[in-house]
Amino acid sequence: MKRFSFGNIFSILLLVLFTYIPFFTVLENSIKSDTQIAANPLGILWTFHSGNYMSAWNGMVRYLGNTVIVAIISVMIAIPVAAAAGYVFATMRFRGKTLLFYCFLGLLMIPWTLTLIPLFLEVKTFHLYGTWWALILPYAAGSQPLLVYLFRVFFEGIPEELFESARLDGCSEFGILLRIVTPLSVPILLTGTVLMFINIWGDYLWPTVAISDYHLFTVSAGLQTYLGSFGQSGHGAGAAYAAYLLAMGPIILLLLGSMKYFVNGVTAGAVKG
Repeated sequence: MKRFSFGNIFSILLLVLFTYIPFFTVLENSIKSDTQIAANPLGILWTFHSGNYMSAWNGMVRYLGNTVIVAIISVMIAIPVAAAAGYVFATMRFRGKTLLFYCFLGLLMIPWTLTLIPLFLEVKTFHLYGTWWALILPYAAGSQPLLVYLFRVFFEGIPEELFESARLDGCSEFGILLRIVTPLSVPILLTGTVLMFINIWGDYLWPTVAISDYHLFTVSAGLQTYLGSFGQSGHGAGAAYAAYLLAMGPIILLLLGSMKYFVNGVTAGAVKG
């Protein structure tokens, strides 16, 4: 086993320090008063102004709820569809399978900003503009290339004998996917779910394009709307920092709660194929 030198440890600690300094700055300023932030935004003051979080919660709770609803429905659509497609690509043989799979992978090479205008026109054509479906359906569809790739790689690592045994017992392909593949694929399914949540939670541009009513905004666009309500006066700086923490808090909790499965899923997808 390779040993770490003092220089390696120091470099890692320095990297971690610089990575987390912005987070701790936001955390500290979220418990200061506006006057304290204006006087010394980087100073350490052991005070706690609960009003910052109360104000931030009142301003952000609607957007947090919107994001949870949009993310859950998007995942409920995208994960089963991608799992079924990944199972087909991993276990079945049909003409043109390789070409079709490469077409899926090719979609990953297209910057999503290039599809922004066509997607907007499509949403308008189907009368989805200004509704949550203008977010849910593009999120579910846009996640398919990466999810199908991850699921196919993982499913290919499952022993073929399990599939053959189930088929001999009369189990349908859907039954195999539901009863055999799904229980064995919890890590990669959770990995796909977490990746979708992170993408939806951090997306700012598309909600501002596809949604006209700010009451329906998801958290990133809603956070900008909330911060804009304070203007340029500097009033509400503590509440603004508290809002940042409320916006990032749920996704941090999700990662912490699913880290074991997330790491297992990513690692399995990297070594199988």
